[in-house]
Amino acid sequence: MAPNLSSQTFRPAAVVDIGSNSIRLVVFRDRARAPVAVFNERVICGIGRDMARTGHLHKEGVAQALANLPRFAAIARSMDIDDTALLATAATREASDGPEFLKKIEDIFDRPVIQLDGDEEARLAAAGVLCGLPDARGVVADLGGGSLELASLAKGKLGKFATLPLGPLRLLATVGDDRRKVGQSVQESLDAVSWLPDAVSDGAIYIVGGAWRALARLHMVQTGYPLRVIHNYQITGREAAEFCEVVAGLGASTLARIDVVPKARANTLPVAAAVLQHLIKESGAERIVFSALGIREGQVFDALDAQAKAEDPLIVACVDVADRESRFPGVGTALFEWVAPLFADETPAEKRLRQAACLLGDIGWHEHPDYRAEQVYFRILRLPLLALSHEEKTKIALAVYRRYGGSMNDQALRTAEALLSEDDMVWSRRLGAALRMAETLTAGNARLLEGSVLKLSDDVLTLKMKNGNAALVGDVVRTRFGALARQFGREPKFEGKGL
Repeated sequence: MAPNLSSQTFRPAAVVDIGSNSIRLVVFRDRARAPVAVFNERVICGIGRDMARTGHLHKEGVAQALANLPRFAAIARSMDIDDTALLATAATREASDGPEFLKKIEDIFDRPVIQLDGDEEARLAAAGVLCGLPDARGVVADLGGGSLELASLAKGKLGKFATLPLGPLRLLATVGDDRRKVGQSVQESLDAVSWLPDAVSDGAIYIVGGAWRALARLHMVQTGYPLRVIHNYQITGREAAEFCEVVAGLGASTLARIDVVPKARANTLPVAAAVLQHLIKESGAERIVFSALGIREGQVFDALDAQAKAEDPLIVACVDVADRESRFPGVGTALFEWVAPLFADETPAEKRLRQAACLLGDIGWHEHPDYRAEQVYFRILRLPLLALSHEEKTKIALAVYRRYGGSMNDQALRTAEALLSEDDMVWSRRLGAALRMAETLTAGNARLLEGSVLKLSDDVLTLKMKNGNAALVGDVVRTRFGALARQFGREPKFEGKGL
């Protein structure tokens, strides 16, 4: 059942993406710096199948699209969404019957369709990458069924664009699945993008598109990667090229038997892999980064003002989760300030992660006591948090896991053990112990933190109780404060009247 958004204080926005291979409706809770999808549905229609050969949209694909789009329109109406953007890409801008098809869509939704040209499609894809990865630097590559859009990125600014006729549906229609012919077509198109190697230098290729996301999932399975999260999944250019060469040589029937490969992608995945292989070779990219965000999120991000765009999407998202799920308002900010004396030498990156962990530190209180630590650990690992690496997300998850008393010997920590260094582990254990101590001292009530101060010296960790708050120090507090002091290699000490 679709969520009932009409009674909420936020204003939902919808984007309908009319692509060469699929149509998709995404409903975002609102137009925010960290967009949250509350509904997401895709139908693979293949309206661009054979279009490059015939000049027309695929008849059966159009019929399938028109059969499903009224459902999308009905869902948007049921959610009282006034803010709906209809975006059309390569197939409809090139097919002779594209305008006729788009007119039918406009009748269904009673609003105009925005027909994107190649540059605008590339720009919105790049905006989507910047939405989720503000520090992205290199080239955004968005592979659709009909075309490949490229956009250069440097210091948060967009540079040059290119649209190439390299979508898998187009290549299958023009040269078939012959690897040599596919490779020739891809190479000929990429040779025309003279700025590509310079744009990728000292950066990465940021991968957007459903076929390439399927490729990432397959790579995760084949390598035993411990965290099945596409966004910001990173591999070396060499590893990606070698993997693409293998996949490009597989037949559709072979891929269809692999559970992780969507059946609808089996025909196009080898061609998509070949395109990426040649893109890596031509650009000299040393790093490949997969983005879960593309033109739909880019359309939302693009409409924000400069102040909103400059916000940190990680902190925005964590504040939102904390506001909805913490027991007491403001507890995350109070924790962030209270534990600060323990991390005086932290880097800006560590400070940011500490803030995120403090904000998320109380979201597991409603879980069963025996499973709180494990539940919150996996919850954070799987939250759609933006602008952080998989290692950073795991550090946050482990810290909050320890805040709930989770054991470091638990088999659930496979991801942490695989991704984190010993220094990372130490950071998470220390922060988790500090958050656990704060919870014990105050029962989660941020106001009670005002009556105490932490001080870290060379040999001693001191907890000073102010304003007659010594009564809060009981046996459990003493035990957990001792555990916190040991994490820092210090002796515990209490100060205050009556202690």
